[in-house]
Amino acid sequence: MSRKRLIILGASVTALAVVRNAATLNLAPVVLDTRDGTAFRSSLAQTIFCDGNSDGEVLHTLLNLSQSGPCSLIATSDRWIDFLISNRSSLEQAYDTVLQASNDVLSICTDKLLFAHWCDKNNVAAPRLYQPNEQGLLPEAEEHYPLLVRPYKGAMNAEAHGLPKAVEVIDRADLQQCLKTFSDARVQPIVTQSLLGFNLTQYSVGLARNGTQMVSFVAEKLRPVAEQCAVGSYVVLHENPAVEKLAREVADHIDYFGIAEFEILHAKETGENYLIEINARPWIQYDLGPRSGHNLLQVLLDGPAYNSSREKKSGIHWLDFNDDLFNCFSRSVGIVRRGKISLSTYVVSLLRANAFAKWHPQDQRPFWQTLGRSVFGIFSRGRR
Repeated sequence: MSRKRLIILGASVTALAVVRNAATLNLAPVVLDTRDGTAFRSSLAQTIFCDGNSDGEVLHTLLNLSQSGPCSLIATSDRWIDFLISNRSSLEQAYDTVLQASNDVLSICTDKLLFAHWCDKNNVAAPRLYQPNEQGLLPEAEEHYPLLVRPYKGAMNAEAHGLPKAVEVIDRADLQQCLKTFSDARVQPIVTQSLLGFNLTQYSVGLARNGTQMVSFVAEKLRPVAEQCAVGSYVVLHENPAVEKLAREVADHIDYFGIAEFEILHAKETGENYLIEINARPWIQYDLGPRSGHNLLQVLLDGPAYNSSREKKSGIHWLDFNDDLFNCFSRSVGIVRRGKISLSTYVVSLLRANAFAKWHPQDQRPFWQTLGRSVFGIFSRGRR
């Protein structure tokens, strides 16, 4: 009997982690993307490069795939979440299951304005939202610097237009210049309270919810540091009941279905926990779940009852070796090069690492094919 297929939209490092998780569940992973990515190097998945000029061609490919036997569908990036929202009806008719939250919930999670308003309406602690006026300025009475400026559609929009994921501004002139940069790039900005002046601990709550069943764990992002507003390259499992409770309560309140990462900042001075965003899909450190016995994908699929006896709440140190080299040693942001952490601390963290973004003994090719590029990248001034 043939294995049930899991069609994975996206070929990123995140998709690679989902491929490996799917293989352990005896699913047949199929990776589809319109551009090259790390997951295309995996020996565990069938890969489809959809060289289409429109989403219509991608949809046609997906509908054809669904006709070859039972299969489920999951998106692993914001770009593919947007595609799913636009084509939900057709995909739900074709696939056994679409392993994603409803369109209404996805819209709240991916739209920073909607998300900020939802948090305010539901009394969820989150950075305050500020609305620039028609001249692109904030009313003087509302200027409480520093502020954080981010692209409206998040990291995907930032990457597409060569903008940073987030920029902290310290005064009105700084804000005006930043808003002009966004305007020139034709990207709508979101302006919020900045927490970067606090002594912050960065937490990530990985979660899967399916009706009354919910599985979750907490991880602490150690690198890069909070003020870099960048994707984690060294993240450790770290039990924190208060942070986990906040994420689970929000998931219940919004009636979430699927896999998600809840990004939460803890301000040590005030003891407050702030919900920064919900990534309504698998995320780059997704492998922390399977490695710690939290099989998020299994929660969403029909199959054997979920077994929580293997769950760990600490002891897993996840490393993206390639990106961590850049974060620690590049001339532009390297925290070891700049003395923010010592070389000995860096070496000790490498020795503790026991979960990896790209390395896997039974699936080595993704690691080796990205290593050379990463070593070269640490000597360049700009980020890859």
